[in-house]
Amino acid sequence: MKYRLFLILTFSLLLPFKSIAEPAQIKILPLGDSITGASKYKQSYRYPLWQHLVDAGKSIRFIGSQFKEGNHGRVWANYKNLKFPEANEAHSGWRADQVLGGLNRKIRGIDQWIKTYTPDIALIHLGTNDMYQSQTPESTRDEIEQIIIILRKKNPRIKILVAKIIPLRMKPNVPRLNQLLGQLAVKLNTKTSPVMAADLYSGFSIYTDMQKDKIHPNANGEKKMAKAWFNALMKPQFLGK
Repeated sequence: MKYRLFLILTFSLLLPFKSIAEPAQIKILPLGDSITGASKYKQSYRYPLWQHLVDAGKSIRFIGSQFKEGNHGRVWANYKNLKFPEANEAHSGWRADQVLGGLNRKIRGIDQWIKTYTPDIALIHLGTNDMYQSQTPESTRDEIEQIIIILRKKNPRIKILVAKIIPLRMKPNVPRLNQLLGQLAVKLNTKTSPVMAADLYSGFSIYTDMQKDKIHPNANGEKKMAKAWFNALMKPQFLGK
């Protein structure tokens, strides 16, 4: 009887230590437009990126205010008995200035969304709609900088990857925007809150990696995006410890 009691007490004492040892999930915010979102035609880069992170043993959860709205009915298969974390902050058709300030008084932007969550890492792919609608690369860069400032107000230690965005048909201003975003990342980078540019542009083809519209990635393009995000996330200042 004493031996059984000893075993029960020993087991109960070990339980709290087991729960303490479990790693906390890292909250990642995928922030962007329809390229970040999903539909019945596209699963988004988020799913293959998540698979890469699962394979690497990383415990992560995507967060954001968008569920059905950002996914348009898409259902993902489980992977290694895990359920895909479908939350995101993808707003189809939105420019960086709209993400920053909202569409109107009722449809607000990042300042409102950020009240509902606190990301550890943000993945920002913004600027496609800006360039498509002939906004200047300079104004788009400035708006993305303001978005980063808002994210840092919520979490001063947030880690941010800013995408050099994928190509866009007949839009020569995309390389200029990407150059400016690379410079912005260097400007804003700190030890406390790392900011780095993730190059999703290089090696991406509008002919083999995009849908017919030459705006949205196809399945092959999404895999390329996922791999580029993953490679950046595995840097020592992010998840590569």
